[in-house]
Amino acid sequence: MAQCRPLAGRSASGRPARRRAPAVWVGELVNPEQFVIGACMLSRDAVRFATEIVHPEDFQSHLLGEAFSVMREMHANTEPIEPGSVFLKLKARGIPNLNITDFFAWQQGTSSAHTVEFYAKQVREESVKRALRSTGQRLIQQATSDGLPPAKALSDAMEDLKAIRENTPGQGIGSKKLAEILAVKEDHDWVVPRLFERGDRMVITGYEGFGKSTWIRQMAIQLAAGINPITLDHIDPLRVQVVDVENTEGQWRKEVRGMAARARQYGTNDPGNIDVACHGRIDITKDAALGAIHRLVDQNRPEITFIGPIYKMVPNGINNDDDAAPLITALDSLRDRGLVLVMEGHSPKGNGQMARDLSPRGSAALMGWPEFGFGLAPEGDGSTAATIQRWRGDRNQGTDWPKRLEKGGPFPWTADNIHPNTRRRYYGAGDGQTDGAVW
Repeated sequence: MAQCRPLAGRSASGRPARRRAPAVWVGELVNPEQFVIGACMLSRDAVRFATEIVHPEDFQSHLLGEAFSVMREMHANTEPIEPGSVFLKLKARGIPNLNITDFFAWQQGTSSAHTVEFYAKQVREESVKRALRSTGQRLIQQATSDGLPPAKALSDAMEDLKAIRENTPGQGIGSKKLAEILAVKEDHDWVVPRLFERGDRMVITGYEGFGKSTWIRQMAIQLAAGINPITLDHIDPLRVQVVDVENTEGQWRKEVRGMAARARQYGTNDPGNIDVACHGRIDITKDAALGAIHRLVDQNRPEITFIGPIYKMVPNGINNDDDAAPLITALDSLRDRGLVLVMEGHSPKGNGQMARDLSPRGSAALMGWPEFGFGLAPEGDGSTAATIQRWRGDRNQGTDWPKRLEKGGPFPWTADNIHPNTRRRYYGAGDGQTDGAVW
């Protein structure tokens, strides 16, 4: 198991545009256009975020605009984006006055790829200001020109302003014929076949002390080891990042050592290849914490991130929709990078009755947010099995998520829909029945 690392680090901006990004000045590198290019060479994901805000034509520097243009093409073609490859692409285009040391300086002089939207907005704003100044100067010239009807000058100015407004990336709303939409073959971008698609969000709640944290840790260990956590079939091992804002390194060692040993025995990959960050309560809505998590994603490039519990990622818990809104925005900035997010939530305290509401406490906004909302509840007094209560309907249909979990066997929890042949092959079960935890 990888050792936990603290989240301390330099302040960095998250995805929400309102955040104020830090600046690291290196030599004469003070131009927002250079920071955008540097960020895109630090992380290819930055190209996608910047493209939502700026065009290559928005760069005042022709060289930087061409660099951004080729990086967009390289991103679409899944080519590596780094100083040398971008330099060679521009050289092949015949761009003059290239110096490869400039490309390395732009990359090294940028503090974090997560600042790209902050600087891209500056580039776009300066582009709009230049266009407005040009339109204003043209209007003044036409208004003072003899023989030009004022209506013509006004019409030209209105066209110029319309062009400026409509040239903003990501702001237009287009439409397609329904026939075009239906003509596209239905496809799934599976990270784990029939369980997780790229960008899925899952929140798991449950009775206190009944095993929801154990199930979450178990899934992380199994996925890293190349084991489907439901069917127990072999899958391609996933790169896994854990951000635990409640438990310590010692608790992780105690809880997962046995699981990791069994996953190493049954899987195809070392389950210790998980990156774990243990930390106390954080405020993920602030730049420092969110930026630190984004840097972990940059460093470790996970496909799935286990993070939580969610009520400990805001300073005073979640008491209403106003508390939930910035938390959701921050977490979606991670999801927008193509990650699967699995999070632990807390449900309202029980009133002594067995049946209780297992939806996340504090805000109705959390109920409609994830693709999957599961609550673990005991089937009855002294039961060794858990019913999985859907406190929201699965947004993705046709998946293999079970209806109940059973305790016992090599792993703490086993899904009820595991195939009998798999049960016998892995664990030597007698008749393969799933009623009860018989192994």
